[in-house]
Amino acid sequence: MEAILSMSGILGAAFCVGMYAAVSWGKISADKPAFFIVNGLGAVLVLIGASHQFDVGDTGTVGQELIWAAISFAGAVRAWMREGGSAKLSQWKQRASQSVFATLYR
Repeated sequence: MEAILSMSGILGAAFCVGMYAAVSWGKISADKPAFFIVNGLGAVLVLIGASHQFDVGDTGTVGQELIWAAISFAGAVRAWMREGGSAKLSQWKQRASQSVFATLYR
């Protein structure tokens, strides 16, 4: 279990640094939801790794990663909305409700 927690922190850091490098080198756009999702996942993995043998010295790491995850979540939602996500969600809900009603009233 200890190795899994340690590896999650390392993997999370690799996700965050990897996305930063990908944006810096022009391999991915920072306006895409994937950028924010991978960054947020990286922050969560670092938090999991920091939870192992937590002490007061880890407070800065935990605070930073909580903020990082929150910013990533907000950025992913904003990018998704900018790409027409709310319209896609409305269309999906409309199709889903129509198929449910069609099934119920046959």
